Amino acid sequence: MTRWLALLCLGFVLAAAPRAARAEDPAMRAAKRHFESGEKLFALGKFDQALNEYQEAFDAKPIPDFLFNIGQCYRNLGDYDQAIFSFKKYLKLEPDAPNKDSVEKLIAELEDKKEHGDSQKLVGGGSGGPPKAVVGEPRPFYKQWWFWTAVGVVAVGTSVGVYEGTRGGAPSTDLGNIVFGK
Repeated sequence: MTRWLALLCLGFVLAAAPRAARAEDPAMRAAKRHFESGEKLFALGKFDQALNEYQEAFDAKPIPDFLFNIGQCYRNLGDYDQAIFSFKKYLKLEPDAPNKDSVEKLIAELEDKKEHGDSQKLVGGGSGGPPKAVVGEPRPFYKQWWFWTAVGVVAVGTSVGVYEGTRGGAPSTDLGNIVFGK
């Protein structure tokens, strides 16, 4: 009887072991949830909101890869100081990162841009809209969206006008038409 009881207990232990191994750490679940949300927002160009999600993911589980994503958000937002900081912290925590050379090159580019004052901050468009550029100097008119929209409208209007002006029925002739059967 004790032998059967021992085998039964062993069976329960073996059956429960995979479940315990599969049980995910709550911090990891939270980090994964924030990361996935950040990925979606980043893909939509909502860098400020994606930044918040990546930071929440890092707070839940300090995985170095999150710092890279945080750096990318800051870079896209034009905050080069924070981007450089995040990328350097990423490399410090992940010294053998597979993208180490690319990240070091990116840091050098950002430091150069920062030195030359080439920043162009992007801010969220509010209510989920696309980010908008905030610049110190106005852009030339030929780089404005409204200029190229006007050019397109004029081009389409001209094309329609030319088409309508040259379109007509059959060309006129003094010979008349042949009517069959008469």
